[in-house]
Amino acid sequence: MPLFGRFKSILKQTLYGQAPVWDTPWQHRYAGYSPEDLRVFEKFKGIPREAEPGFLKDYLGVRTRPASLAEPVRVLAGHLQEIPVPGGDWHAETIEHIGLLKSVLDAKGRYRVMELGAGWGPWLVSGAVAARHLGVEAIDMLGVEADQGHFASLRQHLMDNGFKPEEHTLLRAAVGATAGKAFFPKVEDPANQWGARPTQGNDPADAAYLASVMGGQQAKLEEVEVLAIGDLLCRMPQWDLVHIDVQGWEADICRAGMQELTKRVRRVIVGTHSRKLDGDIMDIFHQAGWILEHEKPTQFIYDRKAEKLESMTKGDGTQVWRNPGV
Repeated sequence: MPLFGRFKSILKQTLYGQAPVWDTPWQHRYAGYSPEDLRVFEKFKGIPREAEPGFLKDYLGVRTRPASLAEPVRVLAGHLQEIPVPGGDWHAETIEHIGLLKSVLDAKGRYRVMELGAGWGPWLVSGAVAARHLGVEAIDMLGVEADQGHFASLRQHLMDNGFKPEEHTLLRAAVGATAGKAFFPKVEDPANQWGARPTQGNDPADAAYLASVMGGQQAKLEEVEVLAIGDLLCRMPQWDLVHIDVQGWEADICRAGMQELTKRVRRVIVGTHSRKLDGDIMDIFHQAGWILEHEKPTQFIYDRKAEKLESMTKGDGTQVWRNPGV
């Protein structure tokens, strides 16, 4: 599912305003958060920032280059964006921002964040900037991204926000349940392609999925390294946030990494890409004793002809989980 499929409605909200979700009939609400949850933004109000040509700038003051993002978003260059309530911003739901800020507020003197399927690193950098705003100087970022173009944007995004890539861990690879190799699509226009994922075999359904997110064309593949989730988690004794969005491998990754996740991670944000994946992820974390803080399910339109459930998805879901034992 393209990352910016919901862009038009969010752009309209950003430019013209929109009624709060609480003004809609109760049976039509599915915000994923309560009014009390919005208090998490209070510590991050009034951050000094000025509009800057060539960058989007959000409520935290994070600078994002529109040139590295999908073309429709570039109209927001030079804009200042406010707190992403009620419906989120141009790339994420409100609950994703709430989960991020909770992870920063719960950090204890040091902030450690991991982003798997990092893209340009929005959650790495937003978490680090928010922590820096609260006076946290010790920050560790680990990002894993398989696409070459997105990986270049990831490094640039850190530099654009005052972080040196060489002082953090940025890995061009895929992430999986176990270490190994996989094939990843060679994307000609990475700024406008955010649905690609690795494949490890000759599964026709995988080929059909990749064709569906690449305009019906057969994907050209290159071999990439797959890093095991457990090995990545063991690089630090503790993580304040692990953000996972790998276009369909989330359940296998979380299931394989649950022992280390439960041992080392305070909070996990997971992107979901089918109704089945919604349930699989919920079952994995619930059975492990985690607490579901926020969630919004995948939106889809049923299609009998689709070979993969992900191919029916029109809007990705999100789950925010807290580990009560860390």
